[in-house]
Amino acid sequence: MTDVGISFRGYLEESNRFQSYLYSYPHKTAYRPFEQKLDLKTLWAPEKKSSLYLYTHIPFCRMKCAFCNLFTVSNPQEDLVSLYLKKVQLEAEVARDTLGEFSFAGYAIGGGTPSHLEVSQLEQLFSVYTNTLGLDLKNTPGSFEISPDTINDEKLSCLSQHGVQRISIGIQSFIDAEARSVGRVQPEAVMEPLLEKINSYQFPIFNLDLIYGIPGQTPETWLASLKKAVQFQPTEIFLYPLYVRPLTTLFKKRGNIQAEDMRSILYRIGREFLQAHGYVQDSMRLFRRPVAGLRESSEYSCQEDGMIGLGTNARSYTTDVHYSTEYAVSKPNVAAIINDYVAKERPDFMTASYGIRLSEDDRKRRYLIKSLLKFEGLDAAHYQSLFSTSAHSDFPELSTLVEMGLAQETAGRLQLHGDGMAYSDLIGHWFISPAVRNKMQEYVPR
Repeated sequence: MTDVGISFRGYLEESNRFQSYLYSYPHKTAYRPFEQKLDLKTLWAPEKKSSLYLYTHIPFCRMKCAFCNLFTVSNPQEDLVSLYLKKVQLEAEVARDTLGEFSFAGYAIGGGTPSHLEVSQLEQLFSVYTNTLGLDLKNTPGSFEISPDTINDEKLSCLSQHGVQRISIGIQSFIDAEARSVGRVQPEAVMEPLLEKINSYQFPIFNLDLIYGIPGQTPETWLASLKKAVQFQPTEIFLYPLYVRPLTTLFKKRGNIQAEDMRSILYRIGREFLQAHGYVQDSMRLFRRPVAGLRESSEYSCQEDGMIGLGTNARSYTTDVHYSTEYAVSKPNVAAIINDYVAKERPDFMTASYGIRLSEDDRKRRYLIKSLLKFEGLDAAHYQSLFSTSAHSDFPELSTLVEMGLAQETAGRLQLHGDGMAYSDLIGHWFISPAVRNKMQEYVPR
């Protein structure tokens, strides 16, 4: 075994498995202003654009949860929301003219809370998708995030009529005291009829989010939330470990210390419970209930295909450049970035001024992380075809995962299995490059 392998083994054996989420790579805390603005038409010209992904960020909420460090402000003025949507329209027009020939294989509308929008504003946004960007919404896999306090029958009807295929709602906990401890007020008498109403629309995919590690949560209360969740038969259930992050309300109250860290126990309870109820684990967080005839994926590949982001904090990326607006957490700084966005004119959307260039090494790491941490795992032959090198030679730590029983390799595909998925955040953070890690560590939360 190599020295690298020994070091990696020690890291896995001695470190807390719960580091922080690794949704994408590189993280936005590694983004910096480009030395010169990048012309987007030139940047996108050589790219494959036949199966892009479209993400629109709605940075508004009715209230901000105590654990949330997402880019969002609560209770915005109505004129700000209207102006924001007009700028999304303008940004989409520039993207259309910039890309030339293109098509989207999927889309997501996230936030913040997209269901904060009124029905007329939802219609305005969907018009951008269909009339400006040419999406066939009824035949394009699309996801829309909602919250219990901003969704109603009229909005659900609008989403259904426009062919939204996936609805995702953050419940976090069905235990009232736990929900309140993280800033959520959602009485059971209100929640159950709401979830039944969502089910009545028969969206192809209904996702429900829960959080474990909430202050005061016990194995008994966690199991009670899980039992309540499966009663509504969601197609997907995400189980998120609680991370207490700087500048959040929870961090200000508790600091970065949890009195009794039960997340490993609660993760195992959640995984075993959902598997016993027919759910299949897709990643550390995502569990799916197999449904006959359900189209679970599109032609889009997050490892290879590009993405167009609309709105503040929406990430766009080509093969080796990722870009977005600046990133912040605190309300004043988020508000300032939103105000800057709504003041933009057409030429401002034609260039990128903030982001990161990916080296060949970081492109490999990104592919590795986004493959290995999913059920499908890492396809060694495909990696070889993209980079002309072997994944095992580039990352000898992969052999350690197999030796420790955290992964298995069959027919050239390396997959996490058993307890391996539980180490996902730990594994992902190990593979961050030194250059990106230094930038992340230098970033000062604001």
